[in-house]
Order: sequence, then C-alpha cells, then structure tokens
Amino acid sequence: MILAIEFSLNGCSITVDSSNSSKASMKNKRNKGCSLLTLPKDYIVIDLETTGLNPSFDEIIEVACVHFADGKEVDNFHSYVQPEPFDEDGKTVYVDDFITELTGITNEMLQNAPKFKDIAGPLFNYLDGAFIVGHNVNFDINFLYDNFISTIGKEFSNDYMDTMRLARIVLPDLQHHRLKDLCKVFNITETQHRAMNDCKITQEILSQLLSIVEDKQIDLSIHKAYHKVSLASLKSNVSLNDKTHPFYGKHCVFTGTLKKFLRKDAAQIVCNIGGICDDNVTKKTNFLIIGGLEDNPLVKDGKSGKMKKAETLILKGQDLQIISEETFYDLLSDYIEE
Repeated sequence: MILAIEFSLNGCSITVDSSNSSKASMKNKRNKGCSLLTLPKDYIVIDLETTGLNPSFDEIIEVACVHFADGKEVDNFHSYVQPEPFDEDGKTVYVDDFITELTGITNEMLQNAPKFKDIAGPLFNYLDGAFIVGHNVNFDINFLYDNFISTIGKEFSNDYMDTMRLARIVLPDLQHHRLKDLCKVFNITETQHRAMNDCKITQEILSQLLSIVEDKQIDLSIHKAYHKVSLASLKSNVSLNDKTHPFYGKHCVFTGTLKKFLRKDAAQIVCNIGGICDDNVTKKTNFLIIGGLEDNPLVKDGKSGKMKKAETLILKGQDLQIISEETFYDLLSDYIEE
C-alpha cells in the first residue's frame, strides 16, 4: 500500500549547464519541478535508456512510463527511440557494443524505431501535469527536459520523487543504493536492464521503502534542503556532509579540464559532501567526472584510458558512473551559489 507522506524538500531543482551544444544553449538553466518526499495517490514512474550520460549530445534510445493510482498500474507508455546513426567499420549503426551489452538494446531494435521528435508530443501529453517517480530520476528528467525543449519547445517542469534519495534516507547503512542492490535487499527478482522492467521494479522498491517509513515511523521532515556553499569561501567542513547525497562515501576521479572552476574547488565540494577524491580509476571508483566532454563525445572514437578502464569495470558490475562536467554540476546544483 502506498502512503502519502506529508513532507517536501524545500526549493526546486535548478541545473547549472555549461555546454555549448545546441540542446543546452537553448536554456542555461532547466526550469525543473521540485524534488519532493510527498507521494500523491496518482503518479507516473519513468525510466530511460540512453547512449550515454550527457543530455547535451547523448540520446534517448528507450522510453518507458507506467501510470499508478493507489499503487496499482493504470496504463503505460513505451517506445524505442532511434538516435542519430554513425559509421562503424563501414556499417551504419545506432549504438556501440558497450551500450548494447549494458542495456540489451541492439541496432536491429532501433532500425525502424521513431525519432524522439515523432513521439515528443504524445509523450509530453501523457506526462503533462503528472507527479513523476524514478530511481536517480534527475538523470531521466534532464534528458526529457532538453529533448522536449529542442523538439516541441515545452518545458518538462513536473514535480518528482527520487527513490534513490529515499532509499539513502531509509537504508543509510546500505553501501550502495542501485536498483540491483535494493532488489537484493527486498528479494525482488531482477530482470534484464530495460526501461519498462526498471519502472516496475522501481514501483516495487518504492512500496517497500514506504512500508519501512511507516513501520519505523521515520521522520522524513528532518531531511531539509541542501546547504548551499559559496565557491569563493569553500573550506573543509564535516558539518556539511550529506549522507543522502550520491557522492557521500563514494570515490570520485576527475579527468580533463573543467570549464566552470578549478578541479581543486570541485574536489573541495565533493569532500564537503563527504565524498573521496582519487587520482586514478580503480576498483574503488564510483564516479569518473570528465571535463571538456562536450567537445569529445563519449560514445564515439577517442575514449581516454580512464574512460576505457571505467567502461570495463562497469561491465564487470562495478558501481561506477561516467559523468560529464554538466552532469556533475547538476548533482551539485543545491550546493553551489552562482
């Protein structure tokens, strides 16, 4: 049974976007909805599969949405999405082997799929006004926001709940809070990593988490909005640690030149949150943050040694994400005063 929890995080999520790409240049800040811990009776769980982690140049290849009311499925929306093709050894392809191995989505599945512009209108209408739920849902919202802006000129500003953040609050002693980690905790059978499957798993995990909130009478109201930190006055301060943030207790590695500020300042923010900064990608690495990613697309040629090593570790099951500078800022948007 889904409970209505009467608390919301203060403030709406605003994203710093430093990309020069056509998608990102349309809007320097995403006018996204608010991140809430209040769940209405009626909501839509979403999940995307993409060619990478940066909405400035990576593309959506699968969309899944499931509408729930009182915890029961009402209807759903699903579509593969054809990205821009590229040449690989004389063949026209849509995704590389890494993405196929990670998602199970093949070039054959995408060959006759619609482009995002063809589904943008129906998808926006399906989601319009709905409360959104997802696991690490800022990722999905950023991709949808930028693609809706670039295709139909509409902002995706729905309020939302992130089940990963809720899981960090409810299960603080759990080392990792990925879907597969939570599936193990709740004895949920994990199926292939695909958008529709992930939506239904997210719903089941949400129900389990809210049951724990009720049983243990967890007071979500103590989890206030993030502390904002001025870049000009950064100091190491454990009082700013946020145990619910994705970087807390995680090993982060930077590579490339950051455009917004010095690497040491970026590392200082991570340390303030409670993260750990390392020089090289290892079996302990959880995040690889890449500067200048907009000028060197991740899914094409020219992958750095750190990127290749990170991809290999990801395929071996390591809890590791490769993120761009833009995505890094988005994760820190509640901590940085502009």
